[in-house]
Amino acid sequence: MTKTIEELEDHISDLEETLHKIQSWCDAYPLDIFPEPNLKKVHEILQEHGMSLDAVSASSMRHVLKGISKIIEEGKT
Repeated sequence: MTKTIEELEDHISDLEETLHKIQSWCDAYPLDIFPEPNLKKVHEILQEHGMSLDAVSASSMRHVLKGISKIIEEGKT
């Protein structure tokens, strides 16, 4: 199927919008509002309560990746 220039321009516009949404997601937690925690101390506190920093980190990463995946999926429609 051959696309017209207009269809290609619309597709590019949609992709640019998707990239903008992903960039906004990436910028959602600025360091001036959410400073880096003392990870050693957090690790110690979590261990005292039977939890691990690895589990919390993995959960956070899944949240981010699911959000980016959702933005990409929405951009495909």
